[in-house]
Amino acid sequence: MTQDVTATFSANQLKLDDVHPLEMFCLNASNSGFDPLYYVNSNQSVVGYSLNATGDLTDVETTYIGLPIKSGAIQSDIQGQIPSFSITIPNTDRVIESVIQSSNYLRGNTVYVINMFADNLPSGVTGNHVGTSPDKNSHIKEKLYIDSCSSNEEAVTFNLKNKFNIQNIVLPRRTYSRECHWALSNKYLGTECDPASAINSGTFPTCDGTLEQCKKRNNTARFGGFPSVPRNSIVVL
Repeated sequence: MTQDVTATFSANQLKLDDVHPLEMFCLNASNSGFDPLYYVNSNQSVVGYSLNATGDLTDVETTYIGLPIKSGAIQSDIQGQIPSFSITIPNTDRVIESVIQSSNYLRGNTVYVINMFADNLPSGVTGNHVGTSPDKNSHIKEKLYIDSCSSNEEAVTFNLKNKFNIQNIVLPRRTYSRECHWALSNKYLGTECDPASAINSGTFPTCDGTLEQCKKRNNTARFGGFPSVPRNSIVVL
């Protein structure tokens, strides 16, 4: 993915010495809102910029916890497979383990991968302030989603993707599934399902959302499902 970077970031890239790039992570630990956890791949914690709910870096300072985080390269191929990325966070004191256990393993939550040079982080008098020329705009940021994760007593590994397969993913007003969305969302006989009120509600008071049911009602033109969605798939629980 092409990234627009500032002149400051470009200048740091060209330096031959005294360059200290940092890979930083912001993990949303909330399934319904925004509860960020901040980490940095470093042997010490550093003060960086916090993100807001829309993923923009702000002027508000926050501490990124320093841990030896292992991260893979973002992968993609010419066959259209979804790019993937993985990060492994040490399970120190089982803190991250408790987070995923209480939040459905954070599947579907956002993770921001932020690359910055240490010079451009906030400056200050504490040992965690490592910046000398603060510039929150000088960064490269990727927004990814947690597709799955695994854990043991030593570490938690998150497998990330920049988007999900659309099968069974809720989008505004629709769900990609074989069954009719109108029936599954209690909109049977509603304006989306039967705008002309042509279905006899006495004969057909309910609907299970299958295409066969729609055929019995002569209403296949308004069928709200996607029959071409494969029946067989791998389900990760």
